Formats: sequence, C-alpha cells, structure tokens
Amino acid sequence: MAVNITVYGGAGTIGGNKILLEADDTVISFDFGINYHLWSQYFEEYLKPRTARGVVDLFEIGLLPPLKGIYRKDLEPLWENVWDRVISNTKVREIHLDAVLLSHAHLDHSGHISFLDPDIPIVCSPTTAFLVKAIQDSSVSDFEKEVCYATPREEQGRLLASRHWKKYSSIQRQFCFTKPVSFSSKAHDFWRESVGARQMDCKLPKIINKIGNLELRAFPVDHSIYGATAFAVKTSDGWIVYTGDLRMHGETGDKTRQFATEAAKLHPITLLCEGTNISKENNATSEEEVMQNALGRVKDAEGKLVVADFGPRNLERLLTFREIASHCGRKLAILPKDAYLLQSLHLTMPEIPDPITDATLLIYEEVKNVREKWEKDLHTLYQSQSKTVSPEDIRRNEGDFILCLSFWDINELIDIKPSEGGIYIYSSSEAFDEEQRIDVKRLRQWIEHFGLSSVGVPDPETGKPSEAEQGLHSSGHASGPEILELIETINPEVVIPIHTEHPGFFASKLGSVREVRIPKIGVPIKL
Repeated sequence: MAVNITVYGGAGTIGGNKILLEADDTVISFDFGINYHLWSQYFEEYLKPRTARGVVDLFEIGLLPPLKGIYRKDLEPLWENVWDRVISNTKVREIHLDAVLLSHAHLDHSGHISFLDPDIPIVCSPTTAFLVKAIQDSSVSDFEKEVCYATPREEQGRLLASRHWKKYSSIQRQFCFTKPVSFSSKAHDFWRESVGARQMDCKLPKIINKIGNLELRAFPVDHSIYGATAFAVKTSDGWIVYTGDLRMHGETGDKTRQFATEAAKLHPITLLCEGTNISKENNATSEEEVMQNALGRVKDAEGKLVVADFGPRNLERLLTFREIASHCGRKLAILPKDAYLLQSLHLTMPEIPDPITDATLLIYEEVKNVREKWEKDLHTLYQSQSKTVSPEDIRRNEGDFILCLSFWDINELIDIKPSEGGIYIYSSSEAFDEEQRIDVKRLRQWIEHFGLSSVGVPDPETGKPSEAEQGLHSSGHASGPEILELIETINPEVVIPIHTEHPGFFASKLGSVREVRIPKIGVPIKL
C-alpha cells in the first residue's frame, strides 16, 4: 500500500492541524484541531455553530474534513442526510480512523476531537491528557470543547439535545500513552471524577507502542504548554516524523534538541514541520529573558499593584511570575481556573508547585453570581486553608501582590480600585488581526481609566509593543534559524511545511538541499 499524507487542516495557515497518514492498512491523524482562522471568518463570540444541529454547521463551512465513518453518530441528525450536504461541496471518503496522535492540549490542535467517535483512541503524553481534562472541566459547556469526554445527545423533534443527565453518563475517550506511568491515588481520582451532576463513564489510559501495522515513538518537546510531544511513525517505506508545535528557546529547549537528535537516527523519509515563525530571522526571546525584564518592572513598582496579563493555559509564564513574586516578597494571586490547571499538572509533574501548599500562590475571589461545582469545591478547599484573597484584601495592601488577569477579566479592577502608579504588564503575543487590535484598544482604555502604567501592551495600529517595551513575551514557536537547525539535524528526505502562513520560505531556504512538498487542503501527497 502506498503511503499517503493528506492535510485537511494546517496548510497555509497557523493552527487547525488535521493531517491524515494512510499506510500499511492503517489510518492515523496527526492532531485534530480547530482552524480558528477559518472559524473566525464565519463565527464569533455570539454567533457560534449550533449545538442543536450537530455537525451540520461545521460541514457547511468546511471546518470538518469530508471523511465518513469517523464522527460521532449522535451529532449526525437522522432527519437530514448530512453527507448529501457535504457531497454538494466536496468529495466524501469513507475511512476507518485507527487513532489520533495529539501533540498538545491547545485547542487549535485538539478541539475538533470533540466531534470524533469516542471509540477512536487518542495518543498523547500523560500531561496532555490531564490538561485536556482540566481545560474541559473548567470551561463553559461547549460541544466544540468535548475533547476528553463527550455529552451524549439524542433527537428531540428536529433538534439534538443532551440526553438526561440521570440516565446517561458522559463518555470518556480512550487515551493512550507510549510508556508506562505510575499514577498516585489523587491522579486516579481526578481522572475518574465528573465535575458536574452527570456521571462519567471512565476509561483508564492504556499503554501502546503500535497502531495497527505502524510502530510509534513519542518525544517530549518544548512548547508554551506543558506536555507537548512530537511523534515518529514507522511505515513500510520508512519513518515519518511530525513536530507538532515546538521551540528551542524555552526553559526545556533541550528536549527539542534531544528529539531532533533521536529523530535523525531513524533516517526519516518525511518530516512534517511546523513553521509559525519561519519568516522571523531574529533570535527569539527566551523565558529567562522574560523573567529578568518583568522582574525589573515589578521592582520599579514597589508598594503598588502589579497586574500580569499572559495567554490562557500558559502555565510556564504563570510560574515565571510566581518566581518574580517570590523574589519581590509578593504573593501571586491567580484565578480559580488557573489553580485548577496547576493542580492537574502537579498530578503528572510533581515538580510543578501545588497551589494549595505553595507559599507564594493565592486564589483571587472573582465576583460571580453562579459557580460551577468544580469552582465551589475549589473555593471551599482554599478558603479552609486561608489561601484566598478578596478584592478588598488587595486594595488594602496593593504592594503585596501580583494579580494575574487578562483583558477578559479586567473589570475585576473595578472592585479593587487600584491607586495610581501601579503597572499592567502585558506578557502575551502580539495582536495579529483586526479583532485583536480592537481588543487591545479597549484594554488600553481600561488601563488608562485606572491610572495604571502599561508595559508591553501592543500598539492598536501595528499590533506590536514599542521597541522599548519588547522582551516581555517568549513565543511558543521556533524562530526561522531554530527551524532550519532542527531540519538540518533530523535530515529528512522530504519536508512538508505545516502550521505556517509562509510555506514558500521552506522552499526558498531548503529547495537546493532537500525536497520540499507544499501541501494543499484535501490533496493527497504520495510518498
């Protein structure tokens, strides 16, 4: 059987990776994420795919590949032949999907696993599995985020609705690891636990090193979320390597270099390589540089409130500000959802601090009318340990805290009423599109309203911070020189650029040295 690679997401765009590998009577997908670039062209916060219509809206827009036989049957309305609708736009193929190799927990790589048949195994690192569950547990209910477990649905009239919570359990997906793992009793309890009233039909993770007829290897790599993994798959024609998202300039950049060294020993025929920052020639800012730059800013704000703004689920950055807070004799006040993610991470990475026992971390008491069960349980636990802090507490002793908020939480400052002279440190990515630049403009209005000094906040026109305020964010992706170093080390016969808006850079940089195959959506690449 010929080896075919078909990119259904991640070609000519950043994120949304859905990459099908067919070889030796086995079919796998490298990731199965949300293409936010395409999604945002049709949807936004108050206009989303309709849950009551199942997969219909997503097929209409082309957000899901036309692959019959891989999706949840309870999301295909029986009164409307979904596949007739798809056939009118593109060619439908019927396949059996043996597994998804999930590189990490970011939704642009994992989100559309939500629509896959729950019996399809998900292969990832233990840390990714636990983060996937924690992210779903602590998110607003959304059928585009049912990555770890699915809420069963049924037809009610001409709508799809959730089955009765007392009669039908959530269906947990079968997660698989490539190496044996010894879990604590707390870790087992977390994996089995349902955070809502609906019970969980739990499936304990399995250990595998082969999928169908394909041998599998997994390599930890450095990225802006813990647990990131690259994969190598052995076909009858040779090894195929998939990078997922990675970098070399993070705190664990040595993991990425070790992956490249080990992958090179396989003499791969093909490397599917991410290229988010392939066009950036400058060396990337390291996490250590971020810490030193932010530390200087915090020292300058002695006696005043410091607000730290960084990307959701960037727990590495959270721990960077924890170190800064400890160094400056402050407490780091984090939101309940961040504490929940840290708790889950601690279960698979004991070296990560447990917020319930860590002396520097406190939980900020958000103003909320309704709390989910997980929030109620978390608040009860942390309050019993005197580990919460209220807006009034912060107002009375501003200089004792670094408060972790983002633009979406900025109105919490209304209750704190910070005095002038405090600073707002923006330690996140640039504003890449018009919608993000509008948000930045609003953010600047709030910062000015409270009389805070802003550091690192992008300019609404350019989307970039000023030259003097750079160095407060470390990208989760390798720079151009790092990508070229990675490819040179691995030394594949063929490079397929994915997760990039500039695939042509690969051809211009590598064309004279090795073959570059630029993918097109839905067009098979035969190896």
